[in-house]
Order: sequence, then C-alpha cells, then structure tokens
Amino acid sequence: MIRRVLIVDDDQGLRTVLAAALGDEGFTVGQAGDGLAGLRAFESEGADLMILDILMPEMDGLEVCRRIRRKSTVPIILLSSRGDEVDRVTGLETGADDYVTKPFSTRELVARIRAVERRVTTAPAAPPAGPAPAPTLAGAVGGDVLEVGRLRLDPGRFEAKWQGKPITLTRSEFQILGALARHRGTVLAREQLLDLARGDDAVVTDRTVDTFVKRLRKKIRDVDADFDEIETVFGVGYRYRD
Repeated sequence: MIRRVLIVDDDQGLRTVLAAALGDEGFTVGQAGDGLAGLRAFESEGADLMILDILMPEMDGLEVCRRIRRKSTVPIILLSSRGDEVDRVTGLETGADDYVTKPFSTRELVARIRAVERRVTTAPAAPPAGPAPAPTLAGAVGGDVLEVGRLRLDPGRFEAKWQGKPITLTRSEFQILGALARHRGTVLAREQLLDLARGDDAVVTDRTVDTFVKRLRKKIRDVDADFDEIETVFGVGYRYRD
C-alpha cells in the first residue's frame, strides 16, 4: 500500500500543485527541491513511492534513482520534458518503475501511481484461456529464494548472485532474469517479458526487453565471461537454457 509519496523536483510551483492533488487523494506528501536533498529526505524520512524529475541541480533524477536502487526497491516514477524512446528506456534501465512526460495532468499521475501500486502489491492476474497461457512472475520479485545452477536470486533481500558473486540489477532486470530462470527451458516471448517486468500500464516497447537482456548478459559476463545461459530465439523471444 502506497501511503507516503516523496516528490523531488526543482520546480516549486509544480511540487505545490502535485502535493495538493496527491493530498486530496489521501497520500502523505514529502517534498525536496533538488536531487541531493531528495536522496537525503528518502534516507531520513523514507517513502512508499518517489516521484523524481530527471533534470535537477546538485544531482539529477537518474543518479538519485541509481543510488536508491542500490539499497531499496521503492517504486520510482520519473518525470521529464523529454519523451524520446531512448530517454524512456534509459530511465527504465536505471531502475524506474514508470516514466511520465511533461506536461501531464495530475489525474494521469495519480493513475500512474495507482497502476504502480497494483503491480507491487498484488499478484499478476491469471492469463486468459487459450492454447499457450503466459507464465506468471511467481518467485521473480517475491517468494522463495530461486537457485538455478550457478544463479541464486533472493527476492526478500533483492540480491542476485552468480557463482556466489553479487550482481547489481535494476528491478526490471531482476524480474526478467527471475522469470527466465524459473521457466528455464521455455521460450518466453518479448510480449510476455514486457508484461512480467513492467505491467500493462508502463510505456515500453519490444526493444526495451532486448536492451534489458543485453544489460543482463553484460553484468553477468563481468563476473563470468563464459555466461551463455540466456539464449535468443530469433523472432520470438528468449530462453534460459535448461
């Protein structure tokens, strides 16, 4: 349940408008005027969700997001006046849960918060009946420790290890790796991985999954140059070798 929201933006007028709107929705709201102050506010006061502007003095929102992700999975929504796909992908790769392009309405932002809240507090809905039901995300972000060969994922601690060596992953990378490993031997389509990692409300594309997988491979190969467990099935998606 999201109760306290921390807004970090150098535009005081925008912070005031957002704080009033979120207060009307029943949220407790904290504010900070730059990235460094926002990081300090999170460390001292905490939050159930953070709203981060990307372009800020002292420390930009992407760097704040990176630092938060080293120790917390708190949901993060990035704000930016730039809506190019590369900017959205960069924000999501950094560990954000959603990306909202300015200008936006307070109703849209509240809807985004509610969508993030649903994704982090409820299990994924059962897939529709059909010949090829999509797998669920059980164990990728919540649940028991998952050990597959040399890979160990501990959702409770948000820790990933390969051959006993820690790997720093974003939330989305952790989810995608967990889904692939749990369903090892099964080809997961890009569309399935998008749903598993982001939820239906996030602004992402098929290319986003390719980027996440590329980064996953690089991070694990930094530990083990021979890592090749994630296999590309061209035209379909990815498979974790059985």
